[in-house]
Amino acid sequence: MGRIVSTRIVGALLALGLSVLPAWAAEKVTLLYVSAGSFVGSFIARDQGYFEQHGLDVDLSLAQNGSTIPAALVADSAQIGVPTPTVMLQANEQGLDLVVIGGASVYPGTPNTTGVIARADSGIKGPRDLAGKKVGVPGFGGGLDILSKKWVQSNGIDYHKVDWVELQFPQMGDALKGGLVDAVASINPFYTRVIDSKVGYRIGDYSDAVPPGTVAGVYVSTRAWATKHAAALKGFRAALDDADAYIKDPAHLTAVRDSIAKYTRLPPQAAATIDLPTNLKPHVTPEGVRFWIEVSREQGLIKGNPAPASLIAP
Repeated sequence: MGRIVSTRIVGALLALGLSVLPAWAAEKVTLLYVSAGSFVGSFIARDQGYFEQHGLDVDLSLAQNGSTIPAALVADSAQIGVPTPTVMLQANEQGLDLVVIGGASVYPGTPNTTGVIARADSGIKGPRDLAGKKVGVPGFGGGLDILSKKWVQSNGIDYHKVDWVELQFPQMGDALKGGLVDAVASINPFYTRVIDSKVGYRIGDYSDAVPPGTVAGVYVSTRAWATKHAAALKGFRAALDDADAYIKDPAHLTAVRDSIAKYTRLPPQAAATIDLPTNLKPHVTPEGVRFWIEVSREQGLIKGNPAPASLIAP
């Protein structure tokens, strides 16, 4: 009789979408993320319990700069991180052997959520006016740095003639207002906040230089971790799939915005006005990373030419 009751309890828990795994069975994982709304899949997977349902105890830890993430993964102080594809490629060329285990978003993105913003009194009209100007990017060698340079170059300006400076997303609005930079390359939720504050105006979008279908944000681990922890990898991917379905349901709009505000440390009233990403894609294909290899070689970040498929964990 007791066995029948236990079976019924387990069945009821499963029907409610609750994990029947004991707490000790959950695998502990530290995920290093950066303040970008495109990683909302992991935010929702954490807040809505999808990681737990798939046997994972995930701690989300904010990294100040994506370029520091590869070293943390190799040191095992974090098991999953979100370096840009260009940072990952540079790390691999140095022998770190990182692989993509999941996707955040792809290009093209949601309209008017990314782009280059010029200071309100700068007089800058477009990319051709950036020569000799100070332009803030969130990290040298990172995705926005590389794309901004590609965008400028594609508009007929040698990107070496632009004075690029490192500037983290939360500081971009104040840096424009204070005249520390003439323009910044930004992404939501910070892009919308800067535009709405009137300290700057849009002059174009660096993502125009990217082929459609190219992955914009990725989740990465060491190849050794992905191989040794196949069950955890499967659970992580399943949790992102569940989160993707949750985010796409209009009934969850408020909860999704709340999670973005929580993990990007944006004031809730500001998060309430942002457009949610519509270009989320948890699964990454070889074609999705090909552009990053080409542009990294073009700008001298790497010399090798890895096969795109080799960068993605099975």
